[in-house]
Amino acid sequence: MTMETASPAALERLPRTESVARNLAETSARRTTLSAPPRLVTLGTHNSCNAKCVFCLEGKYPRFDLALYKSFFEGRMGHFIRQAEKVTFTGFGEVLWIPEVLPFLDYLNETIPETWKIFTTNGTPLRPELIQRLLKSRYVIQLSLHASRADLHAELTQLPGAFDQIVESLGELCRLRREKDLGDRLHAVIVDVVTRRNVSDLPALVRMAWEMKVPELQCNYVTMFDPAHIDMSCWFDQSAANAAIDAAERVLAEIKASADPDEFAHFGVRLPPRFGLQAAATPERGFCSDPWEMIYVEGQGPVLPCCQWGAHVGNLEKGDDIDALWNGDFYRALRAGLASGSPHPWCTHCVKLQGYNVDSLLAHLTNRPDQQGRLLDEIARRGLADVAPYRAEVSAADLAAPR
Repeated sequence: MTMETASPAALERLPRTESVARNLAETSARRTTLSAPPRLVTLGTHNSCNAKCVFCLEGKYPRFDLALYKSFFEGRMGHFIRQAEKVTFTGFGEVLWIPEVLPFLDYLNETIPETWKIFTTNGTPLRPELIQRLLKSRYVIQLSLHASRADLHAELTQLPGAFDQIVESLGELCRLRREKDLGDRLHAVIVDVVTRRNVSDLPALVRMAWEMKVPELQCNYVTMFDPAHIDMSCWFDQSAANAAIDAAERVLAEIKASADPDEFAHFGVRLPPRFGLQAAATPERGFCSDPWEMIYVEGQGPVLPCCQWGAHVGNLEKGDDIDALWNGDFYRALRAGLASGSPHPWCTHCVKLQGYNVDSLLAHLTNRPDQQGRLLDEIARRGLADVAPYRAEVSAADLAAPR
């Protein structure tokens, strides 16, 4: 059976490792129609939240629980989940605070033990009995920690008094990871949403992550979803952002100079891209593999090709079939455009496609059309930027959007 002739039914019987390898090969070949399911699956698993982060977009969504996972996610796309290399559980709220989280993790450990299960969390649910579940199979904990000190953390998250407990729990998770030699089965990432309020804290956060022996730190600029987020965006104070990135890189260089080389080699830091790169140089266009590798499905049914996409491209709750969507007209056109160097207009201003897109205002706005329009209106009203060129880009994207 060749890659070209494998049927969906046959593919569902493929071992997970073979399915992942097939997807990687087809991604490398830039095939438009794929015989393998995605190796990266993201599930919108929403729940209420004990934090009120100032940069978060609140919304009302179906609350996630084990029953929803079994009936909807496994029921509609179970073969995608079983054959994936990584499954991410994310969304609005704190999924690890669902009442039955321990039975849920037990179920994942039983049904997909060798799959990397990625959870985004604010860290408050990381109590001992939950951490013990994380030691039993493959997990990545992406912990949202936006400051190196308690007062700034409380200001940004509206979680007074929680900082010390979060840091202690993260430290314990990393200690157990080292003590039990679980580096190939348990990973921890500090995820920092960078705003004008906390950008100057980047150097201290780098040092704290190193001293805590957290294996990875990812820092990303805030995305504006609401006019209240405009004042938070570093796009409106680019010199301060660049200065903070320079200072953080100096700290990283100091750490490297004094650290054990092998230990430092396993410390990953991703700082935000500097502003002004497009004026300084013209790098080659990047490439985004998301349309080949991943699919994002919300708990209420909508399907998106990535977390930055603005409009739904299908809806499982309304009867769409996941296999038909994966190789449908939209996905095939998206792949063909990226492979040929003519990406969809919504992709052209994404930082993931090419880093110098950070200079575009649109790279810092949600792609949701209605909210994007309101944000451009408000930015123009405040006189913060000439939004006319961005409106032209938005119009082109709207014309190419799925209907």
